[in-house]
Amino acid sequence: MKKWLLSLCVLIGVLLTACTPQSAPASAPTQAPTLAPAQTVPVAKTLTKEEASWNTVVEAAKKEGYLSVYSYNMVGDVGVAVSRAFKAKYGITADIITGRGAEFVERVKTEKRMGRLVADVNDGSSVHSEIMKNEGLIINLSKELPVVLEEGVWRANVFSIDSKDKYVASLSVYYMCPWVNSKLVTPSDIPQVWRDLLKPQWKGKMVLTDPTVSGGPQQFFVPLMREGIIDEEFMKALYTQDLMFASSGPDEPRILARGERLLSIRGQAATYGRFVAEGAPIKAIEMKDGVVLVASPTMVVFNNSPHPNAARLYANWLLSKEGQAAYTLAASATPIRSDVPDSAPEVARLTPQRPVLQTTEDNEKAALLFRDRWPDKLWGRR
Repeated sequence: MKKWLLSLCVLIGVLLTACTPQSAPASAPTQAPTLAPAQTVPVAKTLTKEEASWNTVVEAAKKEGYLSVYSYNMVGDVGVAVSRAFKAKYGITADIITGRGAEFVERVKTEKRMGRLVADVNDGSSVHSEIMKNEGLIINLSKELPVVLEEGVWRANVFSIDSKDKYVASLSVYYMCPWVNSKLVTPSDIPQVWRDLLKPQWKGKMVLTDPTVSGGPQQFFVPLMREGIIDEEFMKALYTQDLMFASSGPDEPRILARGERLLSIRGQAATYGRFVAEGAPIKAIEMKDGVVLVASPTMVVFNNSPHPNAARLYANWLLSKEGQAAYTLAASATPIRSDVPDSAPEVARLTPQRPVLQTTEDNEKAALLFRDRWPDKLWGRR
């Protein structure tokens, strides 16, 4: 009986287990499907009319692939460095042909008469650029180069030489000031203002480029006269100081370095800096009442040139931050742009209290003074 009862209990237990609902095993929390990061689709920039137009110039310039430059400035390694940098940027060859500025003026005038210009761009003195402008040989750069519209990046107005019409752009700036032989002149004797040059101690000790063979001296003095720093009475007194007249600008630092004269009335870093680098004991001095600031050399682009787009691109690049850095580093010059480091020799890096900008109007006035008044009244010769 007990055996039967035990079997019955086991059977009932089995039947109860089979009839009891079984709980489903707990499932892992459902996760949201992982999505790939959203891809940002770049939005094409809408070019302005001016940007689109300039891009057209750039592409056309690359197709031209070449331009020719007449230059009195980019001689030797300077021209090589500029040409290489421009080609590395755009793949365009800039053939820089060097020579005298006056010769290039006559050459371009002849090419125009023949109806076949050879060069596309010219860099040189402001006087020669002005002649080319008056001959109708060049284009208005303010209407052609987008770089000139940049603001707050210029040491001086890029059109300082041609501020009214804006055909002629300046590539760099330099200061024109007296230089002394620092070995032979004690610091206490160094002039501080222009009228110090009239002191008896400087008689027979100064040198100046001969104004009868170069327009540089009168172009230098006129801005100082315009600002009232000196006047014609000063000029007359200066020429009684027994000046030595050098035959050219580069002769002045040689005379100074040899001690033949102790002070050169006007000089610039590009000329004097080379002598300093070779160990000559000469240094620039800042006149506290005014130092002449010259925005030169200048650049122009020719009308109807054989490679008009490459010419515009080259001119724009040369005034850009990159082009200015390439040019002024090679030339040891002070860039026209203030956002490019100064590459002038340390001895010529001035921070004058009163920079006086030389203008084309000053040059024109200087020519009139030299022709009509200065030769006989100031140094008694024609």
